[in-house]
Amino acid sequence: MARERKPGDPSLDQVEVHFEETGFQGRIGREFDGPQLREFLRRGSRLFSYPGIELIAKGRNRVGILTISCPNGQPEKLVIKEFRVVGLDRLKTFRRASKAYKAWQGALELLTHQVLTPQPVAFLEKRQNGFVKEAIFITRMIPEASEIRGLLRTRRGEDLRSLLRDLAEFLRQLHQRCLLHRDLSDGNIMVEERGQQRKFYLLDTNRLKKKKRLSSWSAIKSLIRVGVPPAEQKFFLRSYLGLAHLPFSAWAWYKINKECFNFYLKFKKFLGLRKIVQRLRIQ
Repeated sequence: MARERKPGDPSLDQVEVHFEETGFQGRIGREFDGPQLREFLRRGSRLFSYPGIELIAKGRNRVGILTISCPNGQPEKLVIKEFRVVGLDRLKTFRRASKAYKAWQGALELLTHQVLTPQPVAFLEKRQNGFVKEAIFITRMIPEASEIRGLLRTRRGEDLRSLLRDLAEFLRQLHQRCLLHRDLSDGNIMVEERGQQRKFYLLDTNRLKKKKRLSSWSAIKSLIRVGVPPAEQKFFLRSYLGLAHLPFSAWAWYKINKECFNFYLKFKKFLGLRKIVQRLRIQ
């Protein structure tokens, strides 16, 4: 049986749920809160065995796609992300927010500031002795959008510069709102293109942080994970800063941090750290 109540802020238009039979609790966006979604969420740990779900990733976290019928009778494609919570990750959750809750709050924070992200549908978490045991975050799918990573690798000339110019403007507005995404990689940026119009969406909203003040140094450093081709990095940074001439200090700060990050990635790959921590179930 599910118990529900309206949250304190009605503008968020969500309901809280607690599924006693599985021990999961969380929230659902009201416009998605229909019988099929409830039936799906009641499965708890068995979500990915639900009929019709398509598993698209099963690395550190599992990701699937499912089409459900909304209360208005319209079909809606959803993206389901199950966070892997083991080892040190679990220890860090003692009486603290789960990644699913952070993703939910991060998405709402972005939308409040008119920054696009896939619309949050629901999040669930299950705790044991104060520690998060399982966590799930669900969003609406944006079928017309694609990862910007592929476009950055295939676009050339003015087509690439046009994309970089729009991306730089999007990220500048994000940072002007003192919103810092701590994993701003090109895998976490989606772009929807219709003619000459582009819309950018941010993913992995559990990594979002609302700052009281965001320094230009921190903002520039957050850009180093975006896979801008080396030949266009000065153009991208100049577009981001909105300057005709790129200050040497800004360029040096960007390049130093980017080279350090690239070295870290190569070193981690050389040592096989990801496989080691997964084998030891540290993360």
